Amino acid sequence: MTSRLLLVSLLAQQLCWTTAAEQRFAEVPAQYQEVSQGEDVKLRCLVQDKRGQCIWQKDRKPVGVHPDKYEWAGGRDGDCSLLVKRASLEFDDGLWECQVTPGDFTRQDALTSPPARLLVRVKPRKPQLEYAGTELTTGLTLREGQEATISCVSRYGNPPALIKWFIGAEEVQPMREQTNGTEVNNPKTWAAHSMLRVRGNRDNHNKPIRCLTMHPTSALPEVAESKFDIHYSPEVKLETSPRMLVSALEDSASFVSLRCISDSNPAASIKWFKDSSPIMVSSGNVMPIGYNRTLPNNTIVESEVRFEPIKREDAGLYSCRAVNVIGESAPANYRLDVQYGPKPRSLSDSDIQQHEPTVDVVEKTTSLASSIEPFECPEFDANPAAQYRWLHQRGGNTDTIDNRANSQSPNGGRRLRLENVGWADEGEYRCVAYNVINGVRREMPSDLRFVLHVIGPPEIQARPSAETEDGMYESIGWAGEPVHRLKSRFCSRPPPRIVAWQWGSSHIRAGESVSPKYEALPLEPIIENKMVTNCYWAKLEIRDLQREDARLYTLVVESEKGQDSTNLRLIVRDPTELRIIAAAGAVGLLVLLLLFSVGIYSLVRSRRKHREYRHEEEEEGSISAEAYYGATPPRNGTANQTPGNQNTATIDRNGQLKAGLEHQHPQQQQQQQQQHHQHHQQHQQQQQQQQQHPQQQYQHQLHQNSLKQGMMTGSGGYGRKPPSGVEGGLAVMYDYDQIACKSRTAMSPEALKVRRAPAVLQPPTIV
Repeated sequence: MTSRLLLVSLLAQQLCWTTAAEQRFAEVPAQYQEVSQGEDVKLRCLVQDKRGQCIWQKDRKPVGVHPDKYEWAGGRDGDCSLLVKRASLEFDDGLWECQVTPGDFTRQDALTSPPARLLVRVKPRKPQLEYAGTELTTGLTLREGQEATISCVSRYGNPPALIKWFIGAEEVQPMREQTNGTEVNNPKTWAAHSMLRVRGNRDNHNKPIRCLTMHPTSALPEVAESKFDIHYSPEVKLETSPRMLVSALEDSASFVSLRCISDSNPAASIKWFKDSSPIMVSSGNVMPIGYNRTLPNNTIVESEVRFEPIKREDAGLYSCRAVNVIGESAPANYRLDVQYGPKPRSLSDSDIQQHEPTVDVVEKTTSLASSIEPFECPEFDANPAAQYRWLHQRGGNTDTIDNRANSQSPNGGRRLRLENVGWADEGEYRCVAYNVINGVRREMPSDLRFVLHVIGPPEIQARPSAETEDGMYESIGWAGEPVHRLKSRFCSRPPPRIVAWQWGSSHIRAGESVSPKYEALPLEPIIENKMVTNCYWAKLEIRDLQREDARLYTLVVESEKGQDSTNLRLIVRDPTELRIIAAAGAVGLLVLLLLFSVGIYSLVRSRRKHREYRHEEEEEGSISAEAYYGATPPRNGTANQTPGNQNTATIDRNGQLKAGLEHQHPQQQQQQQQQHHQHHQQHQQQQQQQQQHPQQQYQHQLHQNSLKQGMMTGSGGYGRKPPSGVEGGLAVMYDYDQIACKSRTAMSPEALKVRRAPAVLQPPTIV
């Protein structure tokens, strides 16, 4: 029975083993894992229906379980995970496999996971830049346009570092992708290589070249850095100070400087030229100053030429060049245009030998009605080019000749042109050279004087001042005049042969006389500007002028070229006419003065009456001083009486007090009269002050009204006690409404308030 039960148990167990599922991986190790050196890492491996034993292999070699190094990470059945502590590159970096032995020797259900890569991270060394096989410790020196290849190497890192390139702040691409290779002496670490192709460009001078390595072991990249040192030839530019020349440069008035700026590596030396000739340091006020300016790249050199102030001889084309070991720059040019007013152009020695000696006066002669260009102004040196105008001086007057038609010509109006020459064109001429600088006209007259003489028949120019409708010229004289002179101006070249005055059947030549009445004075040559002209004054004197001398006189001038004549009508007037006109004028002037005086007097009087009228109206609307101190009647209408005599008082239209003083004591009457006289004087002084200061008058009236309002006690109040010795007071009646109605002018609101103030009862004040 027992054996039979044992057999059944074995059969049942065999049946369970036969029907049970095979073991398999529920989770295999990750295909790739990284861990930093010295850190712990867990290699996961889970087995479902596990019946065998867990085994780990590294690089196809079994790994045993060792405390504090390799330990089982799982505590439950089917968990074959391995915990690797303090991972190291030497022992733990490699391919790991999770294996499970068969559950029974009869079963072939052993398990092996795919190889899992465990990478132990190792921080690479600091990268370095290499050029031509050697480490680049200093700047990379290149000539402008030269090309070079530099490399960046990151060594002994696991995994290999990622390399990036930067020039300045800009990322640049390498020649090709970086290459990674294991180190010969440490195959588990890597060396990363990257190459960059660069070209010498002056814009990159002093810019940094950076190689950045990115690695998982560090949050910040490692940097290897160098700097470009580009050698290039100078390049210059010219600037002015001030930078913007808003106005033209003027001789001896403007300050300016030229600054030459050179950019080169190595630094260059600067040379200055004016009109292709070198500028010497000792040349006048030109002061070259060279200095280095501190800039980030230290390649800027400046040199300055100052003009303090600039002179006309400083004008020209300025240029600067810079030279260094690489080469020479192209010149930078700037033309200085210095403007100056006209100045006589000086003649050279050869010009002096060819020209005649300098004279102050140039004389020319021409015929009447001709068109000529007699004079040419000396040339003036000016910038802008000078223009010319001509001045004609004749008879003390100076006229400007409009020579603009010739100003368009190349000579700018230097040559004077006269059309249809007449005697009026004779005289002295001067030319004036001018130009405009910064809106200001600069002028200079020529020292040379030009005199034009005209040849032609006589021409009478100066006529009497009045011309009648019939073409006659009149001269007005007064009967009884001792000497009356007729005169006329004429011009003639050659000089006249005959100059005669004719009237009626009489005639007289210049220099002759008909005694004692007529005398033709000798011809008087006319001198203008200290020079004798071809013009003369012809004069006829008539003595003891009478009415019968009024007639027509004719002046005849004759020369070998021809003759000319003119008629003069002499009008003789009676002097009494002048006296009558003068008397009438004097009477009219007196009448005007009288009317003016009457008008002023009327105006002053009306203003004075207006002031007096206003003053009377102000008095009608005022309250007299006695009204404040007089006794008021009682409410029942009976007057207050004292045991003595009864006194009554009233106020008239002008506000003055009328009291029955016949029963008062003589001493009391005298005191009241003195007080009244003092009050009257004060009132007159106030009127004078009010006339001088109307504004103060108005303010004073307001003040008095306020005082009155405070002192009045109303219709039923008590008055001031009369002085001692007076048996009865003054019964005063004051009607406010009557005063307001009688006033001819409008009353101010303040005055109405005072006059219509309510009565306030208060005991009398005992003084």
